[in-house]
Amino acid sequence: MIVITTHLNADFDCLASMAAAHKLHPEAVIVFPGSQEKSVRNFLEKSGFPLPIRRLKKFDLSQVSKLVVVDTTSRSRLGPIGVLCDSPDVEIELYDHHPVESGDIRFTNGRVAPRGANTTLMTEILRERNMEISPEEATLFMLGIYEDTGSLTFSSTCAEDFRAAEFLLKRGANLNVVSDFLHRDLNAEQVKLLHELLNRLEFRNINGVEIAFAIGSAERYVGDIAVVVHALKDMENLDALFVIVEMEGRLHFIGRSRIQAVDAAHVAERFGGGGHATASSATIRNMLVSSAKRALLDQLKKIIPPAPMAEQLMVSHVISVGRKDSINSVEKILTRHSINAVPVIEKGKPAGLITRQIVEKLLYHGVGEAAVEEYMQTEITTVKKDAAYEAIKNIIIHQKQKLLPVCGDSGKMMGVIGRMDVIRAIYSDFLKSASSMLYPHRRIHRNVARDLSGVIRERLPAEAREIFKKIADCADSMGYSAYAVGGFVRDMLMRRPNLDIDIVVEGDGIAFAREMVERYGGRAKTHSKFKTAILVLPGGRKIDVATARTEYYTEPAALPIVELSSIKNDLYRRDFTINALAIKLNGSDKNRLIDFFGGQQDIKDGVIRVLHNLSFIEDPTRIFRAVRFEERFHFSLGSQTESLIKIAIRKELVTKISGARLFGELYQIFNEEHLERATRRIASFGLWEYIHPDVKYDEQLHSLIESARETVYWHRLTFENERIKPWRVYLLCLSGRLGKKQTAEFFQRLGFSGGQVAKLVEEKMAGTNAAAFLGKAKPKSPVVIYEILNQLKPETMLAVMAGLADPAAKHAIVEYMTCLRYVRPKVSGHTLMKAGLKSGPLLGMVMRAIQRENLKNALPTVDDEIGFAKKFYRFLKNSHGLKPARV
Repeated sequence: MIVITTHLNADFDCLASMAAAHKLHPEAVIVFPGSQEKSVRNFLEKSGFPLPIRRLKKFDLSQVSKLVVVDTTSRSRLGPIGVLCDSPDVEIELYDHHPVESGDIRFTNGRVAPRGANTTLMTEILRERNMEISPEEATLFMLGIYEDTGSLTFSSTCAEDFRAAEFLLKRGANLNVVSDFLHRDLNAEQVKLLHELLNRLEFRNINGVEIAFAIGSAERYVGDIAVVVHALKDMENLDALFVIVEMEGRLHFIGRSRIQAVDAAHVAERFGGGGHATASSATIRNMLVSSAKRALLDQLKKIIPPAPMAEQLMVSHVISVGRKDSINSVEKILTRHSINAVPVIEKGKPAGLITRQIVEKLLYHGVGEAAVEEYMQTEITTVKKDAAYEAIKNIIIHQKQKLLPVCGDSGKMMGVIGRMDVIRAIYSDFLKSASSMLYPHRRIHRNVARDLSGVIRERLPAEAREIFKKIADCADSMGYSAYAVGGFVRDMLMRRPNLDIDIVVEGDGIAFAREMVERYGGRAKTHSKFKTAILVLPGGRKIDVATARTEYYTEPAALPIVELSSIKNDLYRRDFTINALAIKLNGSDKNRLIDFFGGQQDIKDGVIRVLHNLSFIEDPTRIFRAVRFEERFHFSLGSQTESLIKIAIRKELVTKISGARLFGELYQIFNEEHLERATRRIASFGLWEYIHPDVKYDEQLHSLIESARETVYWHRLTFENERIKPWRVYLLCLSGRLGKKQTAEFFQRLGFSGGQVAKLVEEKMAGTNAAAFLGKAKPKSPVVIYEILNQLKPETMLAVMAGLADPAAKHAIVEYMTCLRYVRPKVSGHTLMKAGLKSGPLLGMVMRAIQRENLKNALPTVDDEIGFAKKFYRFLKNSHGLKPARV
């Protein structure tokens, strides 16, 4: 039996979503896990909307084989029905518009996407499937959207909500009915509760945010207290309001927020509830009012980030110059590292600052050989690591000091704070104001340092958590900061399996790897040039360890020059924002997610975005990487990023990529599950022509690549123990219409050596001949099939198979790969020698003849093979060495 359900205290968004889910599963029944809002009950009574609703009390949950959940990802919000989430016999299908990381329901099918209302998501699915929607259904769906988006006015409203509303209006949604059910006057009991909440309203400043609280009670149950809280918020023009009402022995929590830094849903999670960033609710059990208020304050302190101190803002690995350095050398350092100011250091202490503006003017006047100390700014302010954010902001913004040194008690410099560090902190201030909700389109990156302790516990196996602990202990003992970085962090946030752990340390990465081996065993392979190591732990687990570094390029597409740096600069050198994420593994801020560049938001928005405008100029291989990630994750390229790709292509920077690096990027693409999407996207940029101008990626070639992917997948399933190189299959297909000379040029461009090119060309031409022969209509005997295909490598056969249109020709290759290539004589040469045959060339001819006869199933037993061998051997001797055709 299929059951459709939703969260406790169901609203119109729940009801509409369940009605939509019922259209997807017309055989299902609807079961509410608890009560519904009064307006929902009124609608069901008055409208007579036909839904197969069953009462939970009379329902046997053991009969459920499939559970369809809408408008929540939280098991606790399903009430008694939540037990089904633990049953291995129940399939879970889930549709929700809340962030999936906030939930704990494991589901196999469905869809989760950010929308203002869950009904919007359901409407999109019905629209995709071309399902008819009646005017009555359109009206109910509109009720769900209007209620959850405040009639399309809440800041959580998306463009998709407007499109869904437009679609429903065209399907006959009645806005008069919507208005009748959504606009409700308060009854006498609600007015009484509103007055009590007004009288008990209080305010607290939590980490710079003003929060309003109200604690109330009612002798009898008061329905729709969310309406009362909404009225209170509007009357007092409150940006963040949290209310706890005690009724009939239970505490009811309602949260409302207009402030982006105060996520109402995250607050409700403390009490087992949920909702949206702007609105949430929960039923609090087994807790006194005073305890609930304390828990609420603690949760707000936890989720609202405190103002940072200098130690949190500073960059610890500092690029600096000496007093005697020349202006010319300073200019090179500023350009190499893309910075605008550097501190001047004397005996470890800051002696002054020199800025790009001063350097450029000095160079203009021809004094590049002058010493820095002659022109540096000496009247500078420094701070200690515990300096308050407000003081730092005043120095950087108001006093206009471009760089602020942070010093220890001895006066030696520990780090520096730049203007961008302060601007990010100012953005955090912006998030703590209601204005952040007025401008949700601005790229303000929340949670630059978000606590991931819970996520790590939930999503990583015990083995990985134990590795993290060892790394943290080792880093602490060496005085280093250690971070997990890159794709591992990205995939963990996206709930994608990936245990390829990359570690960056602020310190000496090679020394760190050796210390790990000293402590825990294993071995380390080091690379001094790039300051990296491959750490192999006992048991075989490999971890890449790198020193936090920065890179600069001497020319476009060249390999980078590496220098020591900080985690911020290390992340800045990476390709895309979604890969510029890190998790701090040790120290007081252990398990904090570090996101300087908005990678979390780009994951949420499904966008591939570079970190700076020179990204593709410095490394054009990132073009291919962008396409790979775009198609792997079903993301889209940011408009600026796509524009930068086109500029790099127009400048023909792809021609400067070495063959080996180009092949490396294609190799990664060829290992993608749906590589044909990436190959087509590459074609949309005209990139195949840079590999060879005669490669024309049209629909015919695209269909061939699709067929090759299916063929490679068939091989993987059929021959689990036979390893092939899929890239060979795809490159042979891509070069399929090239002549011999052009094929050689194609593989040369990809960096293959002369010998490798010759072999690949030979393979390609042999495959072309085999395809031409197999494509002829005449039926082929097993012997002929064997003779044609035995000379080909498995990859070449798969490429040929992908290009054949005739099912009989494809079947010939399948027959060879599954049967004919395994046919061998049952007797050995040694056995035949015992039977009277002599060792020599004639014996080899006999063995091949036996194999040919076996291909025709002519010699079923060993005795048959021996008898045939004797006759054929005599024939050969009598013919004076006349050779039979080779098999």
